[in-house]
Amino acid sequence: MKLEVKESRDRLLALLLLTLSGLLIVSVLANCITGSLAWYCYWHQRTITTPMVYDRPFSSTMDGGDDNLYSMLARSLISLRLSVTPETVDRQHARLLSWVPPEERSALNKALVIEASYIKKNGISSVYSIEHEATDPKTGDIIVGGTIHASTMNGTVALNQPGAVRTATANGVSRTDLPDEKKAYRLHIQYDNGLIRLTAFPEVAWPAIFNNDDSGTKP
Repeated sequence: MKLEVKESRDRLLALLLLTLSGLLIVSVLANCITGSLAWYCYWHQRTITTPMVYDRPFSSTMDGGDDNLYSMLARSLISLRLSVTPETVDRQHARLLSWVPPEERSALNKALVIEASYIKKNGISSVYSIEHEATDPKTGDIIVGGTIHASTMNGTVALNQPGAVRTATANGVSRTDLPDEKKAYRLHIQYDNGLIRLTAFPEVAWPAIFNNDDSGTKP
C-alpha cells in the first residue's frame, strides 16, 4: 500500500515538474517573441509627416524613409548651398556642414570656402531652381539638376559673358543679371536612427537623362 502511494506521488510530482517546465518554456518563448516584435516595431514603425513648406507628405522609420523624404532633404541641402547672398552664405554653409560627419567634412568645406569667397568678393546673390531629380539605383544617391539664377550689385563681375545684362532696381541701384547656368549635383544622404548625414555633395556633369527632346521624352 505504501509503495503504491509513493509511486502515485512520484508520478504526480513528475507530472507537475513537467507541466512547470513546459510553462517555463512557453513563457520564455512568449517573452522572446514579444521582445522581437517590440524591437521590430521600434525600428520599422512608419511615421507619416506633412511638412509645412513641402508639397508632399513623407513616411519615415528609425532607419530610413521613402523617396519623398530624401527628395525633401536634398532640396533643403541644395538650398543651403546654392540659394545664397553675400550676407547669408557663411551662415548657410555652416548649417550645411553641421549635417556632414566630421570625417567627411574637410573635402566639402574646401569647396564651400572657395564658393563663399567668390560670392562675397563679387556681391553675388543666387537662387537655384531644381528642375530634375533622379535616384541612382546602384548607390541610392540623389542626382539633382537645375538652373542657377544669379545677379551682382557691385559690378565687379566681368560682363564679357554672353547673356549678362545690367539693369537698375526700383531704388536706382545698378544690378547685373548674370547668365543662367545649368548645374547638377550628386548627394549621398544617410538617415540612420533618426539622424541625417550628408556624406557626399559633389558637382557632377549634366546627366543625359535630364535632357529632353522636343517631344518631351528622355533619350
